[in-house]
Amino acid sequence: MKQANKLRLLVCAIVAVFALYLLTPTIYSLLDPDEEKRPSWMPGSAMTLGLDLKGGVHMVLGVDLEQVVADQLTRYGANLENSLKDQGVTVKTKLIKGSELEVNARNPADVEKVKEYIANEFTALRAVGDLGNVVVLKMESGQEDYVKTRARDQSIETIRNRIDEFGVAEPIITRRGDDQIMVQFPGAKEPDRVKSLIGQTAQLKFAIVHECRDQGCVQQKAAEWRQKISEVEAAGGYTRESFTRLSEYRARLLEDLKAEIPADTTLTFERVRDPNRIGKYILTPYLLSTKEQFSGEYIEDAFVNLSQQGLGPQEPVVAFQMNAAGAPLFGKFTEKHVRHLMAIVLDDIVKSAPTIQSRISDSGQITLGTGSFEQKNKEAQDTAIVLRAGALPAKIEVQEERVIGPSIGRDAIEAGKIAMSLAALFVFILMTVYYGFAGFIASIVTIINIALVFAILGSFRATLTLPGIAGIVLTIGMVVDALIIIFERIREEIRLGRNTKQVIELGFNRAFATIFDSNITTIIGAFILLTYGTGTIRGFAFTLIVGIVSNVFMATFFTKTIFTAIFMKKEHVSVGMS
Repeated sequence: MKQANKLRLLVCAIVAVFALYLLTPTIYSLLDPDEEKRPSWMPGSAMTLGLDLKGGVHMVLGVDLEQVVADQLTRYGANLENSLKDQGVTVKTKLIKGSELEVNARNPADVEKVKEYIANEFTALRAVGDLGNVVVLKMESGQEDYVKTRARDQSIETIRNRIDEFGVAEPIITRRGDDQIMVQFPGAKEPDRVKSLIGQTAQLKFAIVHECRDQGCVQQKAAEWRQKISEVEAAGGYTRESFTRLSEYRARLLEDLKAEIPADTTLTFERVRDPNRIGKYILTPYLLSTKEQFSGEYIEDAFVNLSQQGLGPQEPVVAFQMNAAGAPLFGKFTEKHVRHLMAIVLDDIVKSAPTIQSRISDSGQITLGTGSFEQKNKEAQDTAIVLRAGALPAKIEVQEERVIGPSIGRDAIEAGKIAMSLAALFVFILMTVYYGFAGFIASIVTIINIALVFAILGSFRATLTLPGIAGIVLTIGMVVDALIIIFERIREEIRLGRNTKQVIELGFNRAFATIFDSNITTIIGAFILLTYGTGTIRGFAFTLIVGIVSNVFMATFFTKTIFTAIFMKKEHVSVGMS
């Protein structure tokens, strides 16, 4: 055997052994043992089962990008007021129509100065109209697109960070359309908890309780507000159960009670589980100051801790630490309000309202409501996660939700195994019967090719889905198709009376152009699917691309090397009926 073919054989052996080595963690994972007991010699990368095979949670989230634009305009308005004040010009800004900013100059003579200042210093805004001493501004279209894109991308990253910390393996989080995010969590066993974790905007703030310095006052005021709430509910013909979300119920109450709520205050609730009704909550109204507040954006870290209140048992709490910039500011805020009740508010829900005993600078803790130790511990863990991962830049709404049970996935896996096994069996039998020993070799090469495809997919940590299985079944047919082309070319060379060396060389070389041409057109289509497709379509396309690359290598290089090693010393090449 020539030295060149020995080298080719060595390459083939290395590929086969390396493929088997890369395949071991995938086989181990598909058998579904304890991942922690995986042998250390195995590679760390393996294919994971997708949502349709493993079960889990599928959700489509809507991102309120219009509110993001409105919030950005409001911030522009506050900055504009402060900047013009430094220039000796007094203006008052107000958001109108949700997408326009009204700038009202106290002195009509300052209108031109305001417009000139905006044109020079606030290039993200443009004037769309003016009347008297009022200038109406809108955000430049390019800036608006940037703000929306940044909010959507930041939402995806924040959700990914939260889910990574929550422990769901290999989540699929992708953009869908302009204002939607598709999320899939294979293997998620607590869909309600995952949904709750995603939905939290993580807007933490500290607010002083209005006119109350002890819990007795809070309970008294709560009773008064419950009476007022009952009256407006009766007048409006609704209750808490009339609304899907607490935020919608609260917005309705704020509208109906606006004449009762004092200036510079807002009404919100503390929510604790009702021990007498499963799945129900007790709402305690709180009147909070909207001026005496401190933002939670300065939190650097949050974690679950155990704290003992009085003589009772230890309970889970959320401990937090401020960063270097926030610590002195929080110190001033708490020092100013010593002996006041400070509500800790997360996503407009009061988590606790402790009394500020002394100045607090760099750390504190959030106590939770009622419930078992396990319930409090889960709530504390989830709260710590959203605080660490950061706030969502936009309101998220679950627009579509599906929970896929693992039993469906098991049925799909079994069906996929049967399909792959039957496809391989019938192809192998047909190849062996029709092409004899050469067909048997082709069957062995096909098995190695399937192993190589799985190994490559595993090394990329690809997710195996039902369309992916379909792609692998299609790969089996494609590699066999390439081998049939080669065998038929070899038969033609045999009929022409070529010797063994010529038969192998010419058969493989002349078949290569046809194989390459057919596969290159398929791979172009697969790349288009991979680029513009979503979800499982991309999984199918990626599997197909890997299969095509592996097929061309196995059909042309690997099979030719094996044929040369086996038949070169024989007088003729046997490819069945000729």
